[in-house]
Amino acid sequence: MAAKTTAIQHRAPFVSLWSRDDVRTAVVDFLPTKAVAALPEIAKPISALQTPLLVTAIRRRGKTTVPSPQTRRALLDALFVGEPQYFCENWEDTGLEHWEEDAPVGLDGDYPLHFSSRAPDYRTRYLELIRDDVADDDTGWGTHSGLSRRIRGRNLLVTRFRITMIFYECDDGGAVGYAVLRDPGGPNMVGLRFDSEWIEEIDEEGTQIKLIWMDSSAGVGNLDLVEDPLRGTPYTIDACFRHESVTSAEGRVDISVNGRLVIEGRPYHHQPLENLHLYNYSRGTVHVGPIEIWYEKAAPNQVWHRG
Repeated sequence: MAAKTTAIQHRAPFVSLWSRDDVRTAVVDFLPTKAVAALPEIAKPISALQTPLLVTAIRRRGKTTVPSPQTRRALLDALFVGEPQYFCENWEDTGLEHWEEDAPVGLDGDYPLHFSSRAPDYRTRYLELIRDDVADDDTGWGTHSGLSRRIRGRNLLVTRFRITMIFYECDDGGAVGYAVLRDPGGPNMVGLRFDSEWIEEIDEEGTQIKLIWMDSSAGVGNLDLVEDPLRGTPYTIDACFRHESVTSAEGRVDISVNGRLVIEGRPYHHQPLENLHLYNYSRGTVHVGPIEIWYEKAAPNQVWHRG
C-alpha cells in the first residue's frame, strides 16, 4: 500500500505540471509539429492530456478553428494544416515498387512500355520511359501508357513542383515525357511534356520539338517553355505556386528552366493533389527524374477549382 501511495505521489506533480497551459505552450513552441503530434505516445500521463496539448498547439500555430468534437483525428488534421511536406523520387532506394503501370487503352493487342533505371552521368539516376509499340495505323499513337503513383494524404495543396527531364526521341506529331499532377479522379491536371510538330516551310521542313507546360484547369491553354530542346540535355523545370486565399481557388505560378525564370505570374487554378503520372503518348524515349513536390495539407474549408 505504501509503494502504491508513493507512486501516486511521484506521478501527481508531473501530471499537474503538464496540465498547466504555460508549460504546454513552451513545449509546443519549442518542438516541431510532428514531434508535438507524437508526444501523447510517449507516456500515459501525456496521452491522458493529449486534447489540451493538441488544442494549445493548434492555437499557437494560428491554424483553423479548433474542431468540434475534439477527437484525436480531427485535432491532428487541424494541426497539420499548412505544414510543409516534401515528396522526392530519385529512383535510388524505392525503384518502381510504389508505382503502378497504367495499361494502354484503346489499342488492340499487346504494346508494352519498357522501364529501366539508369544513371547516364553516373551521379543522378533517371527513369527511362520508352514506348516503341506500333498501332494498326502504324503511328503508335492514341493511348497514354506509363506509370502512376498516389501521393499520401488528403486535401493536399501543391506549393512547388520540380523535375528534371531529358528528351531523346519522339514520333513526328507525337508527344512523350508527360509528367503531370492530377486531382482525385477529376479531369484537371498540370505538368509537362515534350511535343513534336511536323513543319513545312519554303526554306525548311522537319520536326520541331518543344517542351510544353500544360494546365487544364486555368483555361488559358498550353505554354511553350523551351523551343527546340537539345537531345540528351537535362532540363530542370521548377514551378512555384502562389495561393491567393482559402476562400479562392485562384493562384499564380512562376516557372524556371535550368535556373532561368521563363514564366512569371501565370494564372493557375488550384486543385487537390492526389496522383503523379509519368507516361508517353506516342513512340519515343525520355529520361525522367529526380522528381520533387512540396505540398501542404489544405484547410478543411479550402475552395478548389472543379472544372
